[in-house]
Amino acid sequence: MNSTPEQLRFASIPGHTIRADFAGGGLSSDLGPLLLSGVDRQIGLTQRLTAALVDTRHASYITHSYRDLLAQRIYQIGCGYEDGNDSNSLRNDPMFRLGAGRLPFDAGSVLASASTISRFEHAVSSKDIYRASQALVEQFIASYACPPKTLVLDLDHSEDAAHGQQPLAFYNHFYQSTCYLPLMIFDGLSGALVAAVLRPGKRPTGAENAMIMQRVLMLIRKHFPQTHILVRGDGHFSGLEMMQMIDAMPNIDFIFGLPGNVKLQALAEPTKQRACALWAEVQTQDVVPDAVRLYDEFAYAAGSWSKPWRVLLKAEVMALGENPRFVVTSLVGLDAASLYEELYCGRGQAENFIKHLKCDLASDRTSCTTFLANCMRLLQHAAAYVLHQQLRTQGLQHTALSQAQPSTVIAKLFKIAVQVRQCKDRVILHLPSACPVKHLLHKLTERLFVPRPAKRINSS
Repeated sequence: MNSTPEQLRFASIPGHTIRADFAGGGLSSDLGPLLLSGVDRQIGLTQRLTAALVDTRHASYITHSYRDLLAQRIYQIGCGYEDGNDSNSLRNDPMFRLGAGRLPFDAGSVLASASTISRFEHAVSSKDIYRASQALVEQFIASYACPPKTLVLDLDHSEDAAHGQQPLAFYNHFYQSTCYLPLMIFDGLSGALVAAVLRPGKRPTGAENAMIMQRVLMLIRKHFPQTHILVRGDGHFSGLEMMQMIDAMPNIDFIFGLPGNVKLQALAEPTKQRACALWAEVQTQDVVPDAVRLYDEFAYAAGSWSKPWRVLLKAEVMALGENPRFVVTSLVGLDAASLYEELYCGRGQAENFIKHLKCDLASDRTSCTTFLANCMRLLQHAAAYVLHQQLRTQGLQHTALSQAQPSTVIAKLFKIAVQVRQCKDRVILHLPSACPVKHLLHKLTERLFVPRPAKRINSS
C-alpha cells in the first residue's frame, strides 16, 4: 500500500524545490461563514425562516435541526458554494462549523452531508413554501427601525434555464429556452430583496401577477399603514388586474411600461413628427447628438380598462430610426419627462440586483426533481442575498466596499486563509499577517460583534 502523501509540484526557485500537500490540519480558505453568521445573528434571518417550516421528522432520528441545515446551506451559498454536493467537503471545514455555532474540531460537530441537505429541500410542503416566502417579506419589513415615508417596489421576471427534466419548466419563446420564470421584487431605493417567487416558465397572466403582488402589498401595508408605495415594472405588469388592484388600495401608485398599439401610435403621431423634424434639423449642426427625445402625455383607456389612465410618451429618434416608448401611471403631478427619466427609468437598477442574485449567488441552480424543492432552493439563495445586502449596507457602510456586489465581497473579504486552533475555553483564528484588508475587517467585526449577556450569579 502506497502511504506517500499526495503532493503538488510547482516551479522551483534558485536553490529550492517547491512542493505542497494537504496535511495543514486546522486550516480553512473561508472567513466568510463567520461574517455571514454575524449578520444573521443581528437580523435573525435563519431563525425567522426556521419558524416558517414544519419539521415532520421523528425526533429520535434528528441529528441536524432545520435551523442548522438552513444556516449551513445559506452560508455556503453566500460564500460561493452554490452546489449542494459541496457540503460533503465543507461539513468538515472548521470555519463553516464555527459559522454554524459548533466547535471546529469536535467529532460530534460535523455538519450535514449533501444527501441530508437534499432530503431537507425535498421534504418541504406547499404550506412551508408559502410561510417561508411570507417570512422573507417580513424580514424586509423588519429591516426598517421605523416605517419609511416612501417605498419603491421594483418587479421583474428573470430566466432560470432548466437543463434537465425539472417539473413545470416550459419552453419560453422570448428567451428561446426551457426555463422557469421566477418573479423578483426589490426595494428600488436600497436594493433589499422583498420577495422571490419561483414560477413555471410560461409568461404570467395579469391575474397571477396581481395575486402575488396583492399579498406582498397587504403584508407591507399591515406594518406600514401610512407609507406611500410606488410599484414599478415593465410592460409585463401593465395588465388590467394589476392596475385595478393597486388603484383600489389607498396610498399606492404604479408606473408600468405599456406595449404600443395602433391607437397609441396614432395618439403619439404629432409628437413623433415634431421629433423627426428636430432630428433632421440637428443633422446640420457641427456636433450631432446621439438622439432627440420629446415627451408628451395623454389620457388613454384600452377597451378592457374601466377608466382612462395617464399615459406618458417618449418620442425618440436616433440614427437607427424612431424608438417610441409608452408608460402608464396612476401618479399625478410632475411632468412627463421627469416621470419617465427619473422614476420609470430608475427601475433598470433592479436588473443589477437580479444579476447579483442570479450570477453572483447562482439562484438559477434549480435542478431538484420536484418543483417545491426548487422553490426552497430559490428561497435559500434569496436568503443569501439578504445577508449580503445587509452586510454591504450596514456592516460595510462608509467603506470601500459599501457599493460592492456579492462576488467582490466574496473575493476580498470571504476568501481569506485562516488557521484555526481550538483550546479548552476559546477558539483562536490566525489570519495572514499580510492581509490587505485587515483594517476593514477590524471595523467590520466590531460592527458585527454582539457580546453574550453576562450569566446571573445566585447570591443565596
